[in-house]
Amino acid sequence: MINYFDNCATTRVDDDVLQILNKFFTEMYFNPSSLNKYSLEVARYIADARSRIANALGASSPSEIVFVSGGTEADNLALLGSPKRKNCNIVVGGAEHSAVYNTAMKLKNSGIDVRFCPVTTDGHTLTEDVAKLVDENTSLVAIMHVNNETGAVNDVKSIVSAVKKINPTALVFSDGVQAVGKIPVNLSNLGVDLYSFSGHKIHASKGTGCLYVRRRVSLNPVLTGGGQESNLRSGTEYVGGIVTLAVAVEKAVASVEEHSRAFNRFKQIIADKLQEIPMCKVNCSKDVSPAIMSVAFAKIKSEVLMHMLENSDIIVGMGSACSSKNKHSRILSAISLDKDYIEGVVRISFSKYNTEEQVRYLAEKLKENVSLLRKTMGVRF
Repeated sequence: MINYFDNCATTRVDDDVLQILNKFFTEMYFNPSSLNKYSLEVARYIADARSRIANALGASSPSEIVFVSGGTEADNLALLGSPKRKNCNIVVGGAEHSAVYNTAMKLKNSGIDVRFCPVTTDGHTLTEDVAKLVDENTSLVAIMHVNNETGAVNDVKSIVSAVKKINPTALVFSDGVQAVGKIPVNLSNLGVDLYSFSGHKIHASKGTGCLYVRRRVSLNPVLTGGGQESNLRSGTEYVGGIVTLAVAVEKAVASVEEHSRAFNRFKQIIADKLQEIPMCKVNCSKDVSPAIMSVAFAKIKSEVLMHMLENSDIIVGMGSACSSKNKHSRILSAISLDKDYIEGVVRISFSKYNTEEQVRYLAEKLKENVSLLRKTMGVRF
């Protein structure tokens, strides 16, 4: 059996989701934009899913939920589709996911003034640091809700308040891909203008996601065509994915407290074992998602450790799966991780399918393999 602890990268599909998906692949496969009675029925399924997601996440109206293919598309639509005034600037967190960071770099290369906000040594973006970069010409501020590598939870509500106080016309966007279903999220309470999340991080299928667009916020479409999703995202809707995304969101949101208790217990089991391993540290332990634990081991290479753990049927991550081809993590560099540790970071991320028995097994194998790897390399402390 695989002991899977890379749930930030993706999650296994929920059994209920799989069953419903099959129905829409084989029975309710009609195009919702057609005018036959079967198409109109599946269109009603989309409307129902939109309402359920809006309700689960505290949106003011179902019309604020725009269905897209996932977090990357939602992030691109938020950054590229938001209005840009002449001589404007945008403020972006220094430890954002690549879907935000690389899109911001595209805007920067097109001539827009992009201001990157520094982050703390555990991956937080502080309200006061964001406020220093905002002025009357700021059109957009993009700060993620939960850091996808360290798990740091940013105070998005405070950031929104500070930004709007300086410039009421500036839009605030937050990437919530690692937040929805992992920590409490109420979009109206956060005050954000734009918010993205993805289905495959919460046991829905890949190819599903949403961009929350607050009422009266105007965006320009990135994809043009038939005008679906209020002309913001043209293309035939993935009906089964949309319907099951609503199921997954409702399940995840309803279980946040229960799962948080379990995940924090898992973290403590691992932390207790880490005390037996010299020269290791947890990269973020305060204001952190219960679902993510980033651990740095000095004088080893995480890729080697990851493959050693695979031999024991354990899967962990090394950081963002979307940036796995890069030699060093941009985010770990942004948090100024010491050079002795930066190559030895593993990211452990939990889901509802993990058990305490699996976690204890992981903790033992971490100790065993780190010790073996250091001994093989001749590392002494």
